[in-house]
Amino acid sequence: MTSIRAVGLMSGGLDSALAARLLLDQGIEVLGLHLESPTSCRSDVREVARDLGIELVSRPKGEEYLRLLRHPRWGYGRNMNPCVDCRVFMFHLGRPYLEEFGAGFLFTGEVLDQRPMSQTRERMTLIEREAGLKGWVLRPLSARLLPETEPELRGWVDRERLLGISGRSRLEQIALAERYGLKHYTAPGGGCLLTDPLFSRKLRDLFDHTPEESTREDDLALLRLGRHFRFEDGSKIVLGRNEEENRRLVEFERADRWLVSPDHFSGPHALVCAGPGEPGLTRAIELIRRYTREPDPGLRVRWREGEGLGSRALGEPAVPMELPSAL
Repeated sequence: MTSIRAVGLMSGGLDSALAARLLLDQGIEVLGLHLESPTSCRSDVREVARDLGIELVSRPKGEEYLRLLRHPRWGYGRNMNPCVDCRVFMFHLGRPYLEEFGAGFLFTGEVLDQRPMSQTRERMTLIEREAGLKGWVLRPLSARLLPETEPELRGWVDRERLLGISGRSRLEQIALAERYGLKHYTAPGGGCLLTDPLFSRKLRDLFDHTPEESTREDDLALLRLGRHFRFEDGSKIVLGRNEEENRRLVEFERADRWLVSPDHFSGPHALVCAGPGEPGLTRAIELIRRYTREPDPGLRVRWREGEGLGSRALGEPAVPMELPSAL
């Protein structure tokens, strides 16, 4: 008998790992597809794939994903999560890989009624139809509660060996993970920063102040780091909250983003999101001074200036500067 291959959308979470495990138990060859996104919570999806013993392919969602976030056809959830549009988008991205990898169908770790916006029967049907995959998406964790799919009707998958889980409780999934010995997966209930109110507030602010044509993926990735301060002139400063964030802010420097750093003292680094100039420098120094424990006016900060480095003392402001609250 010819081996059946399936492509699974792998997030690094528990549900998609269990879906893959159920198909592997039926002798189906599984290939994991991880769609990288700046709005996904960090997870070691490679460890999940290693636990399962499957091949993993990672591909970026790309710039088109940023346009989707601004203009979701089916709207947002409670925060900035366009769940229906996102699922349609991901299925569209997954379709070509069925042919590329010689796979018969697509599968996901979705659970019926786990998420109110995208995982009801009606919305699942809509998403498949919009993606041109009606009948070709298998959801092993809830399959016995849903209409039969083509892989089941064609005898590739035994429906009786699939599950009928529904609702928001994860107790059954956690018990299955223990049974299968799965150890590496994102904590249940996590996964998407767009459902987080704090991240969503920063994303709305970014969209309000950055033209669509100049918004890039690293603009969204930067939202994951630091305290964000937006000023009346539209400029922004991102202040590191710890040593790791201070190190990572260096990765985001470019022509219109420059770093002001403590010069041999312990304090936050400030990424100025504006062109070089005195206003941004003055504000960055004041933020560093305010968020440094026991600041000494004689301490100095430095920044790149042309081919060299600029340097200035923290000092004491003659008049306290008004600063916005962090987003």
